[in-house]
Amino acid sequence: MPQWTYAGDKGPEHWSELDSTFGACAGRDTQSPVALAEARAMTTPCEPLRFRYRSSPLYVTNDGRALRLGYDRGSHLVVEGLSYELVELRFHTPAEHVINGVRADAEIQLIHANNRGDIAVVAVALTAGSRVNSVLRRVLENAPRGPGENYYGRNVGVNPLFLLPGRKDYFAYRGSLTRPPCTEGVHWYVMRTPVEVPVADLQRLASLVGPNARPLQRLGNRRITKTCGL
Repeated sequence: MPQWTYAGDKGPEHWSELDSTFGACAGRDTQSPVALAEARAMTTPCEPLRFRYRSSPLYVTNDGRALRLGYDRGSHLVVEGLSYELVELRFHTPAEHVINGVRADAEIQLIHANNRGDIAVVAVALTAGSRVNSVLRRVLENAPRGPGENYYGRNVGVNPLFLLPGRKDYFAYRGSLTRPPCTEGVHWYVMRTPVEVPVADLQRLASLVGPNARPLQRLGNRRITKTCGL
């Protein structure tokens, strides 16, 4: 796999030049992340995101570009009649998506896939506040600082249910993965409400992985929907 970065001559504007499999990164109107706004979104009937998550031992990798959590099999997102298995969590600082003109301090992306090859990503913004999120704190306390290092805590359990906001309204659109190979056709579900975490935790996260946000991509004529989540 060729090397790529978030800045310089191997940064986002050059990703498509680094490998023949990165062609989608060239930046068509089907890439992610994008700016999302209430004014642009179409309100649709309520279609809740149903999270069927189990606890899993903590397996966290610092790949030099992001903090990534692997996840045991058996946890699923169910939406629009389809089930997607949770595969991985990734952390970005600052947030990649902009919501109503605001770019949050960080963003968690929960990446799911199914046996048809479909990919669904739930994005959760993190903003500075007074509430301690015990799952995020547990991740940060054990996260490796060195690129290429990983940590496996057999007795350290995590459940990403507790990384989700209480209100589960969301924006939905079709886009891509936000890192090479920028695979397209991804179903994005971007939570409208952020999760508050202490400033110190955001700073610690940034020191481990940031800055690692891909620049905003053109929205083009894509349809954004806004829906509720029970």
